[in-house]
Amino acid sequence: MSVTKQKVSDSSGISCHAWNGARTKVAICPYTNEVHVYEADESGYKLLATLKEHEQLVSGIDWSPKKDFIVTCAHDRNAYVWEQSKEEGKWEPQMTILPSNFNRAALCVQWSPKENKFALGGGSKAVAVCYYQEENNWWISKLIRKKHNSSVTCVKWHSNNWLLATGSSDFKCRLFSANIASVDLDVQRKFGELLMEVDVAKNWVHGLSWSPQCSSLAVCAHDSCVHVIEIGCDEIPTIDREPKCYTMKFPQLPQCAALFLDEERLVTVGFHDKPLLFNKKDGGKWAMEGELKVAEKGGAAGGSSVAKKMNMFGGGRDKAKPTYARVKTDIKLINQNKFSVSGMDQNLILFKV
Repeated sequence: MSVTKQKVSDSSGISCHAWNGARTKVAICPYTNEVHVYEADESGYKLLATLKEHEQLVSGIDWSPKKDFIVTCAHDRNAYVWEQSKEEGKWEPQMTILPSNFNRAALCVQWSPKENKFALGGGSKAVAVCYYQEENNWWISKLIRKKHNSSVTCVKWHSNNWLLATGSSDFKCRLFSANIASVDLDVQRKFGELLMEVDVAKNWVHGLSWSPQCSSLAVCAHDSCVHVIEIGCDEIPTIDREPKCYTMKFPQLPQCAALFLDEERLVTVGFHDKPLLFNKKDGGKWAMEGELKVAEKGGAAGGSSVAKKMNMFGGGRDKAKPTYARVKTDIKLINQNKFSVSGMDQNLILFKV
């Protein structure tokens, strides 16, 4: 197991990040209203572009691996789809038309697996499913509003491209049909139909993650628990059937984001300063394996020479990191055995397990 740490932000932290399909470029938000696009290689990170269109903090980024579009959302209640021009290489924003009752901060965003729509959750107790309208050259949306009683904090698409999982600060995880008639031509479902509602979390839901085969859904909650809901690969959830759920409680601080490495390994990050690893044991039960404690291969880029010399003589040995600097905000898959973690310590950390 190895880890490489690289400082890529000089601001107060990194609110979110996303990789391109080839994992050669990464887009990060340095906890401002901007998005920075970097080229990543063995020598470090080179700034390629700065995306400036939002007026408030960017809270979500996703990068479509095939079409190479970046979607961003922010607390200014807006979402933009960015496309890079082939001639100049400049990233140009496309407007997303959101309904007037989507009137609070946008908190999370994700492309669907086929990259023909994206889901946008926010503080207006609603989810907007957005798709492209070619005749007007903009993105329009349909709203799933009725069932949430508080802010939608996270959204995750099922691999079938029409089933959408949402997590909310009303303590519940839900599954909706999110098919668009003009986009999902082969799906005959009612848009916004509630297919499952699970009340396993006893506090706010921070993050969700589907397993690679979408047979399990991980839920990170503010009660220092991670829940794994077993749904099944080929089953369509129904509101009248209670799924099997495994709950792992741990002494560490609450986790904010989760990522399945495969069907039997789950990694989470959050208010604790180290990722937590969970494994599926014999008999199908999930259990926490422990913290990912590894020796760092690389240090943060930059840093003051005075601080480095002080560390040589033990000057900073007993100085603990501030509490806010330990928070990890996002986790993204690079390959089956490698993932990246961003946080309030301004670093992008690459873990290989």
